[in-house]
Formats: sequence, C-alpha cells, structure tokens
Amino acid sequence: MANTNAALDRLYYQNELKYKSYHDGLTNLYNRRFFEEEMERLDVERQLPISIIMADLNGLKLINDNYGHEKGDEVLIKTAEILKKSLREEDIVARLGGDEFAILMPKTNKEQADRIIKRIKDKIDQITAKKALPISLALGTATKEKAVENIYEVLRKADNKMYQDKLSKNKKR
Repeated sequence: MANTNAALDRLYYQNELKYKSYHDGLTNLYNRRFFEEEMERLDVERQLPISIIMADLNGLKLINDNYGHEKGDEVLIKTAEILKKSLREEDIVARLGGDEFAILMPKTNKEQADRIIKRIKDKIDQITAKKALPISLALGTATKEKAVENIYEVLRKADNKMYQDKLSKNKKR
C-alpha cells in the first residue's frame, strides 16, 4: 500500500511540475515556452492559414502604482478570462510575460482573426462600461497564408501592428 501511495504521489508531482512548466502561475494561461513550441508544431501546411494576435495591456504600470499590485493582478486575470472566452477551443492563448499576451489560431484567415479581435474589444467595452476594471488592450494581428512564409515573421508583423495600435491609443489621450 505504501508503494502505491508513493507512486501516486510521484505521479501527481510530475504532472503538477509539467503543468507549471507550460502555464503562467497567475493567469493559468499557457506561457511563452508552450506558445513557441505550439507555434512551431502547428507551422505545417494543413494548418494554414494561421493567424496570430498580439495583445498588450495598456496602463498596467499605472494601475500597479496607483492601486497596488493586487489590483494589477486582478486586471491581468480578468484580461486572461476575456481572451479565453473570446476564442475557440482549438486556439492557443498565452501570457508571454508582464502585460503581453499572444493568441495562435490555426486554420484562421485574416477576416476570422479580425472578427475575433472585434469580439475581444466588445467584451472589454462591456467590462469598462460597468466600470468594473480599467482594461484597455492594444491588439495586432497577422496571418500566414503560404507555407513559405516564416511563422516568426508573422509573429513580428502582429507585434508591430499591436504596437501601432498602442501608439494610436496613446495619441488619443
């Protein structure tokens, strides 16, 4: 009996360690490591088109400075929930670090990715209209349509578009 319990304990801890190696501890989203591994695994012709959305939480430092890190963590967790609820089951959403998120969407063309971005924005608008949490996201998307395109270049394009969105939001303030 003791050997069985020890084996079960070891299995439990191995599974927990594996989970923690691929997930963000705060949001329970996938982490950068898992995202990059999946990006490479899904970078095959039968998954085309592949779209990537980059998202950056605006004003997290300000929230942390003015309301404390607990409120900042609450905003990160709520943002993660919004992203997950806006996606399909097969889509992969990850917190890359700090205030940055990425979404990998196999078999998703540009128009579908744009609709998903709209869905994310609508959910954020609902939250901010209730004045529940001050959430603002900069979003950018890019799509790989041909096998010869480099998936990391698509990621870079999505990141650049997200940065342009962030700049345009900063100019409006």
